[in-house]
Amino acid sequence: MKHKGFIFDMDGVVVDNHSFHFKAWMEFSKKYHFPLNSEIYRDTFNGKTNVDLFRMIFGNISDKEIKQYGDEKESWYQELYKNEMKPHTGLMDYLQFLKDNHLKIALGTSAPTMNVNFTLDTLSLRHFFDVIVDGPMVSQGKPHPQVYELCAKELGLDPKDCVVFEDSLAGLQSGKSAGCSIIGVATSHTESDLKSHVEQIIHDFTDPAVFHL
Repeated sequence: MKHKGFIFDMDGVVVDNHSFHFKAWMEFSKKYHFPLNSEIYRDTFNGKTNVDLFRMIFGNISDKEIKQYGDEKESWYQELYKNEMKPHTGLMDYLQFLKDNHLKIALGTSAPTMNVNFTLDTLSLRHFFDVIVDGPMVSQGKPHPQVYELCAKELGLDPKDCVVFEDSLAGLQSGKSAGCSIIGVATSHTESDLKSHVEQIIHDFTDPAVFHL
């Protein structure tokens, strides 16, 4: 393996869950009367923190209001997803492969801590990750490179020695701007959507290419 650190986004990478987030956001948009459809969701929601999203929707609201809205939306999401959740195809074997080869692993996500805990603990994945960086730990969401810069720093590695797995265009830009190698995961976007943003694309972690990074 050429890289020493392997950094995974969560939504759309660790779990292929975008349809469930979308359903929860659609319910939220109906309740609070703001425009939302699949195109708006795909192009403007992916990769952003809840702070960014709720201020985009409601304006300059307080931190308390952001938490209230966030807890409400994420509770809907978790209720929809809890009985359907599974790791992305091939992920468990790939994480075990990285562990067996003494490589460093991080989770770098804009998701709120409650969803990180929900995902990692429901699927018993927490022990694979040496470092976890989530939404509340960063002041600037993707496409800003902060989340992946922090992952590399916490792993004790130069970003150029790390590879980032990302499904969103904002996330790919974030990883690239941080100085990491980037791999597109074709879940929330099609392969053709990703092609102009990244050279290497996988559909899941059974792709032989991931064992030669």
